[in-house]
Amino acid sequence: MQSLGIIFEQTLIYLPLVLGAYCSISLVKVPDLSIEAAYVFGAILGSKTLAFTHHLPGWLCMLAVICASLIGGLCVGLVSAILTKVTRLPHLLSAILTVGLFHGINQFVLGTANFSLSSFSNPLIISSVKSINPELFMLAFIGFLLMLAMFFFLKTQLGLALAVYGNNPRFFDHYHVSGTFVFFVGLGLGNALAGLSGYFFAQTSSFTDVGSGFGIILFCVTALILGRTFVPTKKPIFLAIPLVGVFSYCTLQQVLLKVGFNLKYFTMIQSLIVLCILINKYRTTSTTEQTTDNLGV
Repeated sequence: MQSLGIIFEQTLIYLPLVLGAYCSISLVKVPDLSIEAAYVFGAILGSKTLAFTHHLPGWLCMLAVICASLIGGLCVGLVSAILTKVTRLPHLLSAILTVGLFHGINQFVLGTANFSLSSFSNPLIISSVKSINPELFMLAFIGFLLMLAMFFFLKTQLGLALAVYGNNPRFFDHYHVSGTFVFFVGLGLGNALAGLSGYFFAQTSSFTDVGSGFGIILFCVTALILGRTFVPTKKPIFLAIPLVGVFSYCTLQQVLLKVGFNLKYFTMIQSLIVLCILINKYRTTSTTEQTTDNLGV
């Protein structure tokens, strides 16, 4: 029962991250490595905002912190998109440069290697909310609102355009429509959600660390691949993929922990899972499909 609670909590913490990766990596289909920088910068801005707003009423403090973490991730996504579209650099190179830029920016803004949140009141615990675990309740409430908002957004023309851009970027040029805006929206949205998830992790851990983004991109790829494995569908957009993917990932981690597996080797297990699934996928996939999907998710 305790393991189920841990799986549920981890799923809610990382749900925004995987939803964001789904937008930028699966729909827009770019190797968005800048998600790692967005995850950390969102956590840092959210933590710093908490230090200035913890004296405010609960709901106001929570909204301020959530907005700050979203803006932090959004900034990273916009920098990466600008480097790609304005300077005409390949996106993989732009993402790597963005991660390098924000590694220094993160240390400058945070001012130290890590920042403790234990001395501030938790904005995710609202006194007016009566629950056995108010923090978990608030994470579930935010996750529900986020899934609902993404569901309706991805049904709009702009949301559908993300999938169109990923399948055929030249479609927009053919009809003399700029695909740059769609590209910016996809990367901005994906990185903003990663920043929110970074803050959730920092708050539940009671500290922010500049190195907390290590392995995040592998986490996203593994979760999305698990989601596509367990939710086979021909639909271009299906939100069950990131939801099932992040739940499957957290479940797998807890199962391995229960059988006595040392989690310091879990990154190796992630890589082997991704390798086996992708080898099988690319053996049965046409060359045309392979060239339009950089990460196989």
